[in-house]
Amino acid sequence: MTGPTIGGLLLHVGGWPWIFWMNCIIGLAVTAAVIKIFRGPGERRREPFDFRGALALLIGYPALLLGLTFAANHGWTSRFVVGWFAVAAIALASFFWLELHTTKPLVDVAIFRRKMLAAALLAVALSNMIHYPIALCAPLYLQNVLGSSAVAAGLMLAALPLSTALASPLAGRLADRFDAATMASIGLLIIVVGIACYSRLKTDSDYRLVLAALICVGAGIGIFTPANQTVAFAAVRQEDYGVLAAMLSSFGTAAGTIGTTIAVALMEINGGQKLWTEPGTFAGAQQFAFACLLPIGIVALIVADKSRREKQSAA
Repeated sequence: MTGPTIGGLLLHVGGWPWIFWMNCIIGLAVTAAVIKIFRGPGERRREPFDFRGALALLIGYPALLLGLTFAANHGWTSRFVVGWFAVAAIALASFFWLELHTTKPLVDVAIFRRKMLAAALLAVALSNMIHYPIALCAPLYLQNVLGSSAVAAGLMLAALPLSTALASPLAGRLADRFDAATMASIGLLIIVVGIACYSRLKTDSDYRLVLAALICVGAGIGIFTPANQTVAFAAVRQEDYGVLAAMLSSFGTAAGTIGTTIAVALMEINGGQKLWTEPGTFAGAQQFAFACLLPIGIVALIVADKSRREKQSAA
């Protein structure tokens, strides 16, 4: 919650480099704390590691991001971009093939045969794809289009994580007491409504509209996340909790990064060379990008609703 506000203060006082220096300082402090606190011997045993799968993923995922990043400027059909997409396709296809034929894979593909779990993982990936780009676009919109100072922008951006933090405990209790799949669907719906509101922001939009959109998205995330995790963990055995926790985190982050890359590519396609210099162009391109992302949110809603119906019919 304090990140955006502190970031705005650092940007105002010391400039962009201090943002990264602060991350470095906090990262080192947390690392030292983890090493000091988690010193128990624990249970250790040697297991094989899927080096081939890891290598294929480390090649395929960045290649996909690079292809999406360069496509707007170089053209989607240019040899350079097509080459990156080809590398991504070959590497990612190899990754999935290796996971199917490896004794100890990085990702157990068989786990996706459980419909409730597959729906929960797909829902978190799709939801992150549409709301992650706000972390990049909102600060630029507030400062470059609406003319906010770095401090004011930081304070406004804190509304999103604050609303998430306030909604999460309540949503977690409701997910334990009522149907978690229904709560997850409600959270997704609120996220989609927030994205729809954000996609309507213009060059002369009122700050209250921006706050409303950020609060709506943040509250939706706070309601969706604990409920969706409840659905996911209920679909696996206790010994699979560690793997599932890693999958929820990694799938969400990877999908969010792809969503941000797609949003920037769409904005560059719409805004062209004037995107980063003219406020009106940036606002219009942002509208276009988030309007294009909205169908992904609708697909996520359909997935979550189908999961809810299957759970109710199974019960």
